[in-house]
Amino acid sequence: MASKFDSRDWMSALGQPSTAGRRLGGDAGPAPADVERHKREQLQIKAIEARVKLKLMRDRTEALKQALARFRAVEEARRA
Repeated sequence: MASKFDSRDWMSALGQPSTAGRRLGGDAGPAPADVERHKREQLQIKAIEARVKLKLMRDRTEALKQALARFRAVEEARRA
């Protein structure tokens, strides 16, 4: 079985400092490049979150399959 997902990896990936919200000065607002960078960062965060959820679902599915196999083995042994 594959190793379990380490949630600390996900948290460190999400914890990377973002420079998209920083202003270079004045009230001119973020530069267009900063806006695009921020959109890319948000998309990357959503992709990471989706991967995490999928990995957790796969791990849970595997755990449930193993529990079912153990249950069936115990039931079979009890019947015999």
